[in-house]
Amino acid sequence: MRMHVFFAADERPFVLDSQMRWNAEVNSFLARLSVISGSTTSPKTWRSYAYEFADWLGFCERIGMDWRRVTELDIATYRNILASEPSIQTGRTLKRSTINHKLGVITQFYRFALKKGWIATLPFDLELIRIPGGAGGAFTPQRRACVATSLRLREAREELDIPPRQDIRRFIRSFRTWRDRLMAEVMWLTGMRNAEVCWLPVHALPDDPGAIAKETVAVKITGKGQKWRTVLFPVRLLCSVDRYVHTERERHIRGRSTAPPSVFVGGTGKPLKTSAVNRVFTSNCQRSGLDIWPHLLRHAHAVERLAYLQEIGAPNPLKIVQMELGHASIATTERYLHLTERMRAEVIEAHNSFVDRLLGD
Repeated sequence: MRMHVFFAADERPFVLDSQMRWNAEVNSFLARLSVISGSTTSPKTWRSYAYEFADWLGFCERIGMDWRRVTELDIATYRNILASEPSIQTGRTLKRSTINHKLGVITQFYRFALKKGWIATLPFDLELIRIPGGAGGAFTPQRRACVATSLRLREAREELDIPPRQDIRRFIRSFRTWRDRLMAEVMWLTGMRNAEVCWLPVHALPDDPGAIAKETVAVKITGKGQKWRTVLFPVRLLCSVDRYVHTERERHIRGRSTAPPSVFVGGTGKPLKTSAVNRVFTSNCQRSGLDIWPHLLRHAHAVERLAYLQEIGAPNPLKIVQMELGHASIATTERYLHLTERMRAEVIEAHNSFVDRLLGD
């Protein structure tokens, strides 16, 4: 059994059960998230919450349990299934942070249901915690969250393994289509997220990049959470994108009543979805023998960019990279620091070996 997620004309989600029936309580919660509370104006976030919530409700249906009567053990069973079974979309097991986000949606729903009087008690214990914010892990008293601590998985900081430049270049060359190679180059050379590249509008790009004398151009994009930010595009990359727009993209959208706003389109001329891009990357991983996914290209860009800014002595390089990547907290950017330090240590070690060889030791 599965729940069905639909979207209204304004992209606000609603859910029908496996019998295509409307559930007032369930859709009241989704309405609160996307309409009433106004905590986010991002349709992508609404979509994510709707699918995660629908997945939990579908699990309740599969085990024959009314969502009003679930226990902490039922939620823990659901969590353990998520942690052990590979994702249908990627073929990999979900990250602990992703699972904890799903549990957070469930927590929000049951707190809302308790407030509305739909349930008598919560099916889990809550604890008020303070979330670290800012550099150095300092606590910010204003940032608090109620979480079901007994259900959450402990999140170890994932060690990033950035592939060498030559491997990234080989991976990008392995894509079978020009469009896919171009999208991967945009991710690597600008640090844009998969979704940001999919949404990149034609009108955001300069009309004639070939006439630009500078090496880089600032392009304004819509980032995560519908927030605007400026991304630096190499002009030669913009020239390649411009050629794609006026040749291959033009062929795909020809005959459509209205042209899509996005730069990159599928074979039928429709805008690309992130899931489609993920599938293309999965196929290219198998073809090239390299395990590189869209967000890893963003990480690779961040490390290279931070190392470059440090080398030229730019003032506050961490802050620059934070702004360019659109990180809400500089603590997220700081994870790249130890990688740039490791890169320098490897260069020094290689140079020492080179000197030893010259000296005959």
